[in-house]
Amino acid sequence: MNIATMKVHGDDDALADVRDGLPTEPDSDWQKGDVKPDGRVRIDSGFYVGIGTDQNPDELLKKVRHYLAECQARGIHFERSDVAAELRISFTTERGAATPSLDFILADLTLLVEMGITLSIIA
Repeated sequence: MNIATMKVHGDDDALADVRDGLPTEPDSDWQKGDVKPDGRVRIDSGFYVGIGTDQNPDELLKKVRHYLAECQARGIHFERSDVAAELRISFTTERGAATPSLDFILADLTLLVEMGITLSIIA
């Protein structure tokens, strides 16, 4: 299954602004000072938003595009100093199966840059 999520973290007031405008509610969140599973203490607050899952990488990209376009239409952006966002896309495949390809077009990459979102792809 292919999964797209967005990790958003930073200042509590900035997070509240972003969270209020999101098209969907976050799936999980954490507070500054919470202890991570590895024992380290979180230095800021944040949350994760599920954007979509799909076996087909092209369909997953459509979901990502739709979600980010909705965020942009709502005036949400992350190129501020008090908040950061990362689009995380992960692939899980059967052992021995080919890793699917994910084909971003220039408009996708431009949108990520304009919105201030970093990209992480995990296979």
